[in-house]
Amino acid sequence: MKREKLIIKIKNGIMRIKLLQKISGGLLLVLLSCSSLLAQEKEINGVVVDQTTGQGLSGAVVSIKGEPSNVSADVLGKFKIRVTPADSILVVSYIGYKRTQVNIAGQDYVTIKMNSESQDLSDVVVVGYGQQKKIALTGSVSTVDMKKIEDFPSLNLASSLVGQVNGLSINTATQRPGGAVGLTIRNPQNLSKNGNGSGTLYIIDDVVRTASDFNLLDPNEIESISVLKDAEAAIYGIDGANGAIVVRTKKGEIGKPKFSVSGSFGTANATQLPKMLTGLQLATWNNDYNQTANNYTIDSAGYIGGSVTKKLAAWYTPDELAYFANPANNTDYLAQAFKPANVERISMNVSGGTNKVRYFIGGDYVNQNSNFSGVNSYKVGLRANVEANLARGLMVSLNLSNTMSYSRNFWYKTSGTTESLDQDVTSLAEVAPWQKYFIDGNPVLLNTSYNGNTDIDNVNVFLFENSNNYTKSLNYVMNALGKISYEIPGIKGLTAAVSFNENVNFGFPKQYGTSFNYYQYSGLGENNHIPGGTILKEVNIKNGDRVRITPNYATVYQLDGTLTYHKTFGKNHLNLLGIYEQTEQYNEGVNAEADGVIITGLDNQNFTIGTQSSNQASSIAESGKLSYIGRANYDYDNTYLLEAVFRRDGSTSLPPANRYGNFGSVSAGWVLSNEHFIKDHFSFFDLLKLRASLGFTGSDNTVPYGYAQAYQYGTGSGGGAVFNEGERGLGIKATNIPNPYATWDHQTKTDYGLDMAFLHNRLSFTGDYYWNHNYDLLTGLSSSVPATIGLTTPNENYGIINAFGYELSVGWHDNIDKDWSYNVTSFFSWMDDKNIREDLATGLIGTIQDHQGKSDDQGVFGYDYVGMFRTQAQVDAFMTAHPGYTIFGQTPEVGMLNYKDLNGDNQITADGNDQEYLSHKASNHNNLGFNFGVTFKSLSINVVSGMSWGGQAVIPGNEITSSVAKDITQNRPAFWADHWTPDNTNAKYPAPYWMSDYNVTSNFWFVSAFSAQIQNVNISYTIPQKWSSRAGIASARFYAVCTNALNLFNPYPDNYRDPNTGILQYPNLRTFSFGLNIGL
Repeated sequence: MKREKLIIKIKNGIMRIKLLQKISGGLLLVLLSCSSLLAQEKEINGVVVDQTTGQGLSGAVVSIKGEPSNVSADVLGKFKIRVTPADSILVVSYIGYKRTQVNIAGQDYVTIKMNSESQDLSDVVVVGYGQQKKIALTGSVSTVDMKKIEDFPSLNLASSLVGQVNGLSINTATQRPGGAVGLTIRNPQNLSKNGNGSGTLYIIDDVVRTASDFNLLDPNEIESISVLKDAEAAIYGIDGANGAIVVRTKKGEIGKPKFSVSGSFGTANATQLPKMLTGLQLATWNNDYNQTANNYTIDSAGYIGGSVTKKLAAWYTPDELAYFANPANNTDYLAQAFKPANVERISMNVSGGTNKVRYFIGGDYVNQNSNFSGVNSYKVGLRANVEANLARGLMVSLNLSNTMSYSRNFWYKTSGTTESLDQDVTSLAEVAPWQKYFIDGNPVLLNTSYNGNTDIDNVNVFLFENSNNYTKSLNYVMNALGKISYEIPGIKGLTAAVSFNENVNFGFPKQYGTSFNYYQYSGLGENNHIPGGTILKEVNIKNGDRVRITPNYATVYQLDGTLTYHKTFGKNHLNLLGIYEQTEQYNEGVNAEADGVIITGLDNQNFTIGTQSSNQASSIAESGKLSYIGRANYDYDNTYLLEAVFRRDGSTSLPPANRYGNFGSVSAGWVLSNEHFIKDHFSFFDLLKLRASLGFTGSDNTVPYGYAQAYQYGTGSGGGAVFNEGERGLGIKATNIPNPYATWDHQTKTDYGLDMAFLHNRLSFTGDYYWNHNYDLLTGLSSSVPATIGLTTPNENYGIINAFGYELSVGWHDNIDKDWSYNVTSFFSWMDDKNIREDLATGLIGTIQDHQGKSDDQGVFGYDYVGMFRTQAQVDAFMTAHPGYTIFGQTPEVGMLNYKDLNGDNQITADGNDQEYLSHKASNHNNLGFNFGVTFKSLSINVVSGMSWGGQAVIPGNEITSSVAKDITQNRPAFWADHWTPDNTNAKYPAPYWMSDYNVTSNFWFVSAFSAQIQNVNISYTIPQKWSSRAGIASARFYAVCTNALNLFNPYPDNYRDPNTGILQYPNLRTFSFGLNIGL
C-alpha cells in the first residue's frame, strides 16, 4: 500500500479528513469506518430522583459501567454524560440509596429513580464484625432509621432512640441535662454485686466502646445503628451476654464534595412541676398534726386551751393563719427558680472523594443550659474518616475522633445532707410557701420547729446561684482507629486485615464549696411564724468548705487481625470470618481534698487553710482480654440459611484455672417465599421466612482479682494491733474471702422468629419468641451467710434465672398518590422471668418471700388496707371485737388506717407476718409502641407514641411524708389538703399524726401503673429544589421537634406530679426546637 500524507481534524466528535495526496482505496475505507464510529458517540441527559418523593438527588454519582470516569448530578439531580453505543449501562450511587444500574440503549434522556436502602429486602444490615443481607439474617436484629432521629437536640444519643426499636429500653437516672442515660435490650439478668452488671455492649466501628462514648455521638456522623438481641451477640462472647448496639460511622462517597450544615435552637421546660400544699393548707396540716400529738384542746378562737408553754411554738395562731391565707404571702419557689432553658445544636460535615481516596469530616456542638441559673452542659465533637486505595486490592483507612464534654451543677454539701444534685429540687419543693429566703438582702436561717433539722431547709438555691459553689466535670475522649486490608492475589474472595484502635480518656471532676452566713430572725406573729422581726444571731453553715479534685486517666487499645473469605459456586454462597482480638485497658485516678476555704480566694487548694491529707486517695486498675473468633455463613439460593459462630475468651478478672471460656451460636433460616410451592399458590407473600437461633454466651461478672487474698495496711480499725496501754501499732488485716474457683456467668439464648412482607413490601410483620437460661450467675451469698463472718463474702457461681418474652412488630407504608404518602409502625413486647435458684435467708425458705420457681416480680409486697377509723364509735366497736389489737404498737385511734391481720394475732407488725403480695406485678411488663408519619409533597410529620401496662404503681414514701419523715414543717403534695380531722371524718386521707401507721407500703396508696404518652413529634419542610437551586443550594429543609410532647394519662391524685418523675427529682423536660438543614 502506498503511503500518502493526510490531515485529520476532530471536532465535536466528528473526524474530518483532508487528503494531501492520493491514498489507496484500502486505507480510505479504514479511515471512513473510524470516522463513522466516532460520529456515533453522543451525549446523554438525565435526572436522578427519589423513587418515592420525586425529589432530585443532588450529588448522585453517575458513571459508565466498567469505566473509571464519572459525573455528579447538579442541585436538581440533573446530569450529562458522553457515551458510545458500546456503553449501554449507567451505574448510579448515592448515600442512603441502593446502587442502581440503568440500560440506556436507544435513549437520549433518562429518568433514574432510586430506592431508599430501607425499602429494599436486599439491604445489608450491620452485624458483629461485618454486615449481611437482610434477607440472609438468621438472628434477631433491629435497625434504627437514622432519618427519624437526625434532628433531635440531645446531649445523649440514647435519648433519641425512645420508641424506635422493639425490645430496647431507655434508662434515665435523672432528667437533669447531661445526666447518664443507658440502654437495655430485652430482659437482662444479673445477680453480681460488682462486675459488668446488666449493661448493654456498645460497638462503634467494630471496636468495643463505653456507653458514654456512644452517647457522645452525633446522629449526623452515624451511618447505621443495629441492635443485636439474641445469639447474634454471641460473637462478642463475654461482652455480648446482654445484647449489643452496633454503630457504623459515616464514610466518604465517590463524587464532588458535598457539604451539609444543620442548626437548631429551642427551649426545654418541665412537663409539670409538683403541686404542693398552700401556706394555709400546710399550716393547718401542722396544727392538726400537733393537736393529735399533744391532745390539744382548741377553743373557738383557734387557740390552744390549757397547753404547756413549750408546746406553743409548734402552733400556728389565727393571725398567722390569716397571713398565710393571703396568696401574696405565698411563693412557689420551685416555679420561681425553674425557668425555661436554651437548647442549641450545630452540626456540619463534608464528604466526597474519588476511586482512589474518599473522606468524611464532621463536627457538632450541643449546649443545654439547666433550668436553674448558672448550671449548664455542653459537648463538642470532631470526626475525620479517610479511606485510600493504595494499590489493587490494598486499602488503608484512618478514623479519628475527639470529643469534649462539660457539665456544671451546684454542689450541695451542707452538714448532714446527702451529696446529691437533686437537693435543689428537694429543698425548693418542700420549703414552706410563706418562708422568705432573704430579708433585707440577708440569707435567712429557716427554722424547722419539729426536730431542729436545718440541713435541707437551708439549701438556699438562690444564694447558691450567686455564689461560685459548684461540682463540674470536664472530659476529653480521643480515639484513633487505623485499618489496612489486602485482597490476597491468587485466592479470589480472601481478604486479610489488621486494625488497631487506641482510646484515651481524660477526666477532671472538681467540687468547690465554701460556707455561708445565715441570719436567724425573731419572727412575727403571736408564735413568731411569720418571716421578719429582728436578727437574733448569725450562723455560719458550711457547704463542704473544701476543694476536691478527682482527675482520672484511662486508656484502652484493641488489636484485631482478620481473615475473610467469600465464595459463590452456583447457587451456593459461603462466607468465612476469622479474628484474633487483643484488648488491654489501664485506669488511674486521684482524689485530693483540702478543707477550710478562704472565701475571698480562688477555687484552688492553695487557697485553703484546713487539712489537705485526710481524704487523699489514689486508684489504679489494669485488665486485659484475649479472644479467638470464627464465623461461617452459608446459604443456598438465598433460601436455606445457616450460621455458626465460635469464640474463645480469656479474662484477667477470673482465676487462672478458669480464665478461658468457650462461647458460640448456631442459627438457621428458611425463606419459604423463595420456594415454588409458596410462589405458585401464595404469591401475595413478598417475604416469608422462618428462623431459629441457639447461643451460648457468658460474662465475667466479678470484681477483678477476686480470686486473690486482699489485705489492708494501717492502724486501729484499718489494721494493726494494740500493744501495752492501748497503743496501736502498724499492721495488716485481711479484707476479703477469695474465691479461686469462680468462673463465668453462663447464658443459653434461644430465639424463634418469623418475618413476613406482603403487598409489594408495603405490609411487614416480624415476630420473635425468646427464652434465656442464665446459670452459674456470680453472686455474693450474703443472705445465707451469718453476719458474724466479719468479711465481705466473695462472688460465687450460684444463681439460676430464666428470662423469656416475645416481640411483635407490624409496619405499613404506601403512597396515596404522587403527593401523599404515609407510614405506620406498631410494636408490642412482653417479658418476664423465673427464679430457679437464688440466695435466700434460711428463715424465708418456703415462705411467701421465697421466689424460687416464681417470677422475680411477684407484685407489690405490703399491707392489705381494710379501712379507716373515722369515728370514735367505730374504734370502740372494733376494740370490743378485737381486744388488745394494735397497729405497729399503737392502739387504734380515729384517723388511722387499718390493715388485714394475716396471722390473726391481733397485731399489725413490721416483721413481715402481716404483709403479702398485693398485685400480680409491680412493673409494667406489656409495652406497645405506635409510630406514624405522613408526607405531603415537601411537608412531613412523624410521631412517636407508646404505652405500657400490667404493673402496679404506689405513691412513694418520701411523697407521703417528706424527705425528712418527721419534719412536719416541710411541704407535702396537694392531696394532703383532704386529710382526716374531727370536722372532716369522710376525708380521703388519714390524720396527719399517724405517720408510722400510714407511711408503709399498702394498697391504700395504689395508683394505676398504666402509662401513655406522645413521646416525640417531628415536622419538616423541604424547600422545592427549583427554588433552592436559584441560591446555589442543593437542598434546604426546615424542621421543628418536640420531645416528651404529651402525657395522655396521669394516675396520681389531683395530678399533683408528672407520671414519670417524683416531686423530689429533677422534673421531666419537654423540649421545643426549630432548625434548618442546608446541603451544598
